[in-house]
Amino acid sequence: MNYKVEQKEAFTITGHKQEMTKIEQDENYYEISRFWSSLTEEKINRLMSVTDGTIQGLLGVSDSNNSQQQFNYMIGTKTSQDKAILNDLAEIHFPASKWAIIECIGAISAGVKALEEHQPFEPNVLMQLKQSTLSPWADEAMCENIGIPRIELYPLGDMEADNYKCELWIPISEKKTIKEG
Repeated sequence: MNYKVEQKEAFTITGHKQEMTKIEQDENYYEISRFWSSLTEEKINRLMSVTDGTIQGLLGVSDSNNSQQQFNYMIGTKTSQDKAILNDLAEIHFPASKWAIIECIGAISAGVKALEEHQPFEPNVLMQLKQSTLSPWADEAMCENIGIPRIELYPLGDMEADNYKCELWIPISEKKTIKEG
């Protein structure tokens, strides 16, 4: 799996949040797709009124990388501290940390479209990527920091296009090695 590691300063994401229940210890893609499809133009405009403008798109934030059966999912945008936050929006503050950023290429709107038509659907490319990085994610040198939620970046663009690019951000920390001595 190809990824890049980036150190990010502390930041805040503001958005619409919903509590969900895991299915077989995994995210509930059906509920997440329903949540996205319930996003009205008014709700999107609310988010755009508080964005800091550094990310051209929307963010999905999931704390399903914990061991609980319930998890929170937020649809939001990166915001700055000086913006007044509306009462119906929630905030998540992220500390400065390292992130493994994995690019995902392919159409991702299939789940939402199938739900609107009351049809079953196959997991899209992002869902497949998330399933392949089930918590806790790790490689030889680093492991997932499960105290910080994962982030999905959905840039503006045609989500039905085969070349649509989105990202999965996984918070990481370096593995501690025991030195013999």
